[in-house]
Amino acid sequence: MRSHENVMDSIWFGEKGTLSKAEIKDHILKSSTETEVLFHLIELFKSGDFTQKPLLIQLMNTTQDDDVLEGCIQVFFSVATHEDIKEQTHFHFLSNATENIVHTFASAAITSLSLEIIPYLLALLEEWEEISETNMVIRDTIDYLIAYEEEIGEEASLDDIGDYYFNYCQANDPEKYYFLQTWALPGDLTKKMMERVMIAATHEEPLKMELIPSLLSIWTGEKVPGDYYTIISKENYKEFIHYVNGLQSKEWARGHKYFYGYKL
Repeated sequence: MRSHENVMDSIWFGEKGTLSKAEIKDHILKSSTETEVLFHLIELFKSGDFTQKPLLIQLMNTTQDDDVLEGCIQVFFSVATHEDIKEQTHFHFLSNATENIVHTFASAAITSLSLEIIPYLLALLEEWEEISETNMVIRDTIDYLIAYEEEIGEEASLDDIGDYYFNYCQANDPEKYYFLQTWALPGDLTKKMMERVMIAATHEEPLKMELIPSLLSIWTGEKVPGDYYTIISKENYKEFIHYVNGLQSKEWARGHKYFYGYKL
């Protein structure tokens, strides 16, 4: 079992544990620190049991430890449904969030795969409009989710982005989960990753991909055999092929969201 002090991995949340759901819940009850609670909640979610999401949300909104809060935000977006995101009380912590927390929230929001997160980002954009770096992070996330810059320009006003979002929702299905403006599907991500792997292998370059390997690892529960800095060679290239073939043998529904192989 991994250390409680390292609950967040750079690419995913670690291997599934061997404890039963009942044992994990018992560990949650006996936890003496917020970090331990978060660690065991992650283990429970990895088992496919999401009944304790309310406890994660409570921890996210009550902790005074920014490291724990950042971890909660990242885990929340990975397991959150549209309904979880629609509930405004789940984001009470944003009312007095620091700049670093807003950055974490905006960056991690991409992994929600939900159009329902945009109104919160627009509200943050209005609140942090004068802070150029924060403003840019929020705008980048909104653009990643709905690609507004290509249509109305990167200098678009808040009202213009809001109007574009409204029209975007009218033209798409907010009940689906999206990645790069299409219904999410692991196969689409593996295709993009393998395109990069082939190029990197030719020149023995680093993979230089962060988001897609992380999403694939979290969605499937099986870690991509490399990260941003992994040098791709003829040897480890085969590991990526084996990984992709393994995912292709499983059934995935387009437009749905997964956590460690479990449909949310």
